[in-house]
Amino acid sequence: MTSDPDPFKPHFRAINSGGKRRGFRLEGVFWKALETVTRTDGISVADYVSRLNDNKTGENGLSSYLRASIMHRVLEQHEKLRERFSKFNSRTIVAACPVPGFIISVDKRILFQNSGFLMYLQTRFAGLDTMEALSNIKLTLETPLIDLIEEMKRDGSRPKYTGFTVGYGERRIRGRLSMALAPDMDDPPAAIAFVSGPT
Repeated sequence: MTSDPDPFKPHFRAINSGGKRRGFRLEGVFWKALETVTRTDGISVADYVSRLNDNKTGENGLSSYLRASIMHRVLEQHEKLRERFSKFNSRTIVAACPVPGFIISVDKRILFQNSGFLMYLQTRFAGLDTMEALSNIKLTLETPLIDLIEEMKRDGSRPKYTGFTVGYGERRIRGRLSMALAPDMDDPPAAIAFVSGPT
C-alpha cells in the first residue's frame, strides 16, 4: 500500500506478471484500491494483472483496463454496502427492543421512540397522553451528544454511557442511557439510546 499522502499523485510500478515485466503509472488511490481488491480475492497484484490481461477486450491499453477494473470493483463493493445498510434499519431495532429506547439526532431532536420509552414517560408524568404533550418533554444529557457521537465514531464497537434528565412541567426524572451510533443515519448524525437504569 502506498504511503504517499497525495492519493492523486501518479506512481510508477513495474509488475512481473504472466512471464512479462509490465510498467504502470497509476495514481496513489488506484494502487491502494488495487491492493485492497487483490487482498480480498486472496491473490497477488501480479496474478490480478495477468488475469486481467488474459481477459482484456477492446483496444484500450492495459493501464486503462486496469483502472476501469479497479473502479468497477470499488463500485460493486459500494453497492453491496449500500444494500446491506438499507436493510439495517435503526428504527426497526429500537422498535423491537423491549426496553425503553429512542433515536436522537446530534441537533438534540428525538427522531423516533419505541413504545417502551413512551410507557416509561407516561408512567412517570401525568398527562402525557398526546403527541403534543410529548413534544413538551425536555431531555438533557450529562455529556454533550456531539462529544458522544465523535467518541462512538472513533470507537464504534463500544457503547457509550451517560446520565440524562427528562423534564415535563415542574417534574424531573433522572436516569442512565446506553448509546450506540445509528449507522444508517448520518445527515444529521444520530445515536440509538436505551434507558439502562436510574442514575
